[in-house]
Amino acid sequence: MKLKTSILLILFVFIFCINLNAADLKKTRSLFYQGNNYYSTADYAKAITTYEKALSLGYESGPFYYNLANTYFKNKQLGKAILNYLRAQKIMPKDADLKSNLYYAQSFVKNCTIKPKQTWLRRVLSNISEAMSLDSITLISTVLYLLLATMVIVFILRNSLNSIFRYSIFGAGGLLLISLILFFMQFQNTMLKEKAVIVVESSNSKFEPFEKATTFFTLNEGESVFITKSKNNWYKIRRIDGRQGWVRKGDLELL
Repeated sequence: MKLKTSILLILFVFIFCINLNAADLKKTRSLFYQGNNYYSTADYAKAITTYEKALSLGYESGPFYYNLANTYFKNKQLGKAILNYLRAQKIMPKDADLKSNLYYAQSFVKNCTIKPKQTWLRRVLSNISEAMSLDSITLISTVLYLLLATMVIVFILRNSLNSIFRYSIFGAGGLLLISLILFFMQFQNTMLKEKAVIVVESSNSKFEPFEKATTFFTLNEGESVFITKSKNNWYKIRRIDGRQGWVRKGDLELL
């Protein structure tokens, strides 16, 4: 009897959770369309509130972040716009319109000419890595590994194969090495480094984590930085050119 009661209770909880999720999803979609309507009538403040409310229900979506970013940009909130474009890019990295809008928004960042210190080879690899998702790089690496393994096995079993086949093995090995480098770079950027965006007009980066400390450099709204440490109300950040300093937590938002 107790077993039957337990099973019925589990089934009830399961069905309740399904219905609750379905209700939240329906509400999220409704808020999304409401936000779109507010955006179409140029009521950007209400559109932002509606999109943010929908996202607070726990459903992440590339189009949600993309529309929210467009709305923030129209509302002249550059930092929040770039932040949400980058969030959308994590979900749909190949979207051409998103990439175009992100680059356009970033062109309004003051001192946007600051570039990371990289060799030409690393710069080329970084550009390729940023154009691909971690999943796609993983798939390519897996396919190349299986292809190389198959070619090596065939070569061992039939040692009399011509030189073209041998060069093909080296070629596949080279491509696999490049794909592994791209995988490491993408993994490091997406998984190991915590990224943030400055969302205030300007933020002074200090040598130490307190208000009266000497200002090292100034960050502008929309600049992207990496978080390296946290202490009380401060984050230690690293700019793309390698400069590091302490910034108030309220001046930025994590990606």
